[in-house]
Amino acid sequence: MKILILSTIQGCAWAGTEEVWYHFAELALSKGHDVMLAADWEIAKSSQVITLKTKGLKVTERRPFRPHRFYLLKQRIILDQQTALNWLPDVCLINAGSPLDLEFSPHLDQFQKRLKCKKVFFCHFNSDRLVFSNRTKTAQLLASMDAMVFVNQANKLELERQLAVEFKNAHVVLNSSRLALQEPMPFPTASQVCFANVARLETYWKGQDILTDIFHRKEWTKRDWKLELFGSGKDQDYLERLIAMYHLKDRVRLSGYVRNVEEIWKCRHALLLPSRGEGTPLVILEAMMCGRPVVTTDVGGNAEIVEDGVTGWIAPAATPASFHAALERAWKARDRWEEMGRAAHEKAKLLSNLEPSARLLMILENVTVKYN
Repeated sequence: MKILILSTIQGCAWAGTEEVWYHFAELALSKGHDVMLAADWEIAKSSQVITLKTKGLKVTERRPFRPHRFYLLKQRIILDQQTALNWLPDVCLINAGSPLDLEFSPHLDQFQKRLKCKKVFFCHFNSDRLVFSNRTKTAQLLASMDAMVFVNQANKLELERQLAVEFKNAHVVLNSSRLALQEPMPFPTASQVCFANVARLETYWKGQDILTDIFHRKEWTKRDWKLELFGSGKDQDYLERLIAMYHLKDRVRLSGYVRNVEEIWKCRHALLLPSRGEGTPLVILEAMMCGRPVVTTDVGGNAEIVEDGVTGWIAPAATPASFHAALERAWKARDRWEEMGRAAHEKAKLLSNLEPSARLLMILENVTVKYN
């Protein structure tokens, strides 16, 4: 089977959405399938893609263009995509960050319409914060797909409500941790509680501003804790100013992007993720695999992988008051954190055993067989 993976992500060298197709492509290649990636040039040049190329992955990349050269822009799009069109794939996996990605990138929408093959739309994220300018158009576009895949049930149900459409050809494939450990990492013994937030520094979605709002409150000034924010992004300066405004410089630190997940969880006790929108976050699954409890919000698939009071705590909403209440419950149960971390580890192992890459490959195989 010839599988084309169309990644809609642009403007970054790598993202969590790319991790999912990366492992899927690795499996498909090992099973003897022919796989081509059509991606933004930064992703095409990444070390992960270079590794896959040694295993047989074909790659065609998209390059940025100058807006004032519209005619050349049009020609360049066709040139970049012609390789994939000529390759004649059997099925295209459209790896999308959100249900609106093709609308945000009309040239990618035009490209997928030119493909004479079956198409599977893989939606990694949805939120009530997304604005649908034309619900009918979005519904028609998604209805044209031969199958849809969501990374959690909540995103699927939310999109059906947003578009007033029931997706009959939809599948839910929960993510699994990139990290595989047979046992949880040793739980930190330090008396000072060290929280970690692992997310890109983009407060609109990841909500780090909620954490600064909470931790400057009077009750937290009397407790022994620190918080490290791991990640990079456009809101770094904003968060530095918030930390200064709330007089948290001695407690809250921006620690940058760290690729080695195990290094993060060697000496941190719990993950705090006050997201305002999510798919099924790999950072939660990785923290759980390492044996750490999680405090997060009831968005996306969070409540499908974190069991409140068992493997972590779920805040009903991404607001300072709601997340503070969940964090208070967590703080009062500190004597159970190690036990809850072990339960989180077992849940992460169970999700990994479901083999999401194999399930995704089966969906593509079934679509191709069914319609050929």
